[in-house]
Amino acid sequence: MTPFAAARLDAAVLARQHRRNMLRSLAVLGGIGAWMALVGWLVAGGAGILWAVLGAVLVLLIQPIRSTTLLAALYGAVPVDPAQAPGLYSMGAELARRAGLAEVPPLLFIPRNELIALSTGWGREGAVAVSDGLLRALGGRELAAVLAHETSHLRAGDLKLLRLAEAAGRLTRTLALFGLVMILLYLPAEEVMGGVPVAALLLLVLAPLVSDLLGLTLSRTREFEADRGAVELTGDPDGLISALMRIDTLQEGGWERLRRRGRKGWLQLIRTHPTTEERVERLRELAPAPPPRWLALPEVLVMPGLMGMAPSRRPWWRRHR
Repeated sequence: MTPFAAARLDAAVLARQHRRNMLRSLAVLGGIGAWMALVGWLVAGGAGILWAVLGAVLVLLIQPIRSTTLLAALYGAVPVDPAQAPGLYSMGAELARRAGLAEVPPLLFIPRNELIALSTGWGREGAVAVSDGLLRALGGRELAAVLAHETSHLRAGDLKLLRLAEAAGRLTRTLALFGLVMILLYLPAEEVMGGVPVAALLLLVLAPLVSDLLGLTLSRTREFEADRGAVELTGDPDGLISALMRIDTLQEGGWERLRRRGRKGWLQLIRTHPTTEERVERLRELAPAPPPRWLALPEVLVMPGLMGMAPSRRPWWRRHR
């Protein structure tokens, strides 16, 4: 089967998952913004809300470090020349074309044994990187699904959304810390205990934690949407299911085992990605169901050994005479 084997996908399920992911993303982003505004209002009233909004906008206006430069610094990633890996490069180019990207994002190679696949940047600054360990572990069909997942992130501008959420989280932490310092340094102890509502103090203390949890929720939601987008690009949900299960098996142990214990508990809240089981469950909704294999009526009538039954030596109507 080719890496881009087309499957009969259910358009209604694709659309339903897309709506669910988008609505959840908008709700979480709204929650992050509202939480930041609330903390700003507690600290400085209307001016605090204005500072928070202007700070978030300023972060988005500042251009990030060039993606290829950042990946080279963090992982030692090097650009892949088309002549070095023509199959891999053509795979990425075809996915970029299907995704409607203006340019083919640079493909980088990470010389590490870990299973790493990531995308960074957005627009013309987007890039995709894969590690040596991942290339050795996955087959062509699975690798196409993983590249499609990362391409889907670039198409949706997910890094920009996550960067906005991170900026809001940092501003929320800064405002909360500023408010607590102001309360503790400039108000007498008796006024702190009697004049400041306990709920306001508790909110300022918990503000960073709540903001971080909302950011992680957004990250998991965008992973679901990237999975759906990958299937839309390749038409092959089984390829991504196979890749996820293989990666999950190879990464067994250590922190991954600890995270497995938290699938149903509080550790679930601090994951950046959904569990493999959750992702596979949603992907199976997109996988086409096999058509029923009905046995033709004449074939039933002429098959004496059907269901393992031995053929009778005399007609059934004489069997009990």
